[in-house]
Amino acid sequence: MDTLTVVFETPNDSCNNYEVVNYMDQFTQHMSQVPGVLSVSSLSALAKFANAGLNEGNPKMTALPRDSKALQVAVGYLPEAGGLFNRACTMMAANIYLADHKATTIKPAIQAVKDFRDAYDPAALGIKVRLASGNIGVLAATNEEVEERELPMMLYVYAAIMILVLLAYRDWRAMLACCVPLTLATFLGYWFMKTLDIGLTVATLPVMVLATGIGVDYAFYIYNRLLIHLARGEAMKAALEGALREVGIATIFTAITLSVGVATWSFSDLKFQADMGILLTFMFMVNMLMAITVLPAFAVKLDSLFPRRGPVKAPAIGH
Repeated sequence: MDTLTVVFETPNDSCNNYEVVNYMDQFTQHMSQVPGVLSVSSLSALAKFANAGLNEGNPKMTALPRDSKALQVAVGYLPEAGGLFNRACTMMAANIYLADHKATTIKPAIQAVKDFRDAYDPAALGIKVRLASGNIGVLAATNEEVEERELPMMLYVYAAIMILVLLAYRDWRAMLACCVPLTLATFLGYWFMKTLDIGLTVATLPVMVLATGIGVDYAFYIYNRLLIHLARGEAMKAALEGALREVGIATIFTAITLSVGVATWSFSDLKFQADMGILLTFMFMVNMLMAITVLPAFAVKLDSLFPRRGPVKAPAIGH
């Protein structure tokens, strides 16, 4: 299953052209040295074995014949159904078999193909090296797209949350106090994914975004009650103690309820569902922990550095 197929678009009857087939052979040798590559199957590699077979199995003859007719004979023994070339020899392929389909294995292999294509320009031979087909080719394209979209997507989510918090509380302190714990929880989530080998894919990226959106709710519970106490004229530390006494248990209970619900997914036979159950459980709990620990500490620090001027207006929700 872990196959990366690189396609070579070539002129007509290129199977008999030594320069073209040798270019593919050099590519085959190059890819065979890449870490994570188990083996490479290509028209040139099989033609070399066929040529040795036509010469009593002499290992010295495991090479590409330079004569076009001899090369044609060697290639003639290869089945077209193998998918390594077509009838008109305008397409040749190299199947690269990888040890696994992890991003750390796929990315160096894709980069090695690009490096070879850049170092040895195939245009002079009329060849176009195309990336890529096979299961790994699809995964590589998906990984590149996810890597490109990951940061903008998370920035959009955080920007939306920060704007909404700012509009709701009309205070930049509230925006920082609610979003800093959320940011720390997100980085802990990435660490957790790396530790458990949960890849960032088109399926897991929306889950991280979902966990971010739900996680900020815990901060709202606490900060909303904090403002009510501050509006009564209480000091910051006393107001935080009062807020945590009133909504701390409710926040913990909400996190546990959400976590238990998705934790049951971890017993699923489907690996993706099991991984997402574990990931969401971790994210719900760590967001709650950040809200009841980092948010109060950060709010106190902000208040000491930038004291509030004038009375605090209690929020309309939470009385």
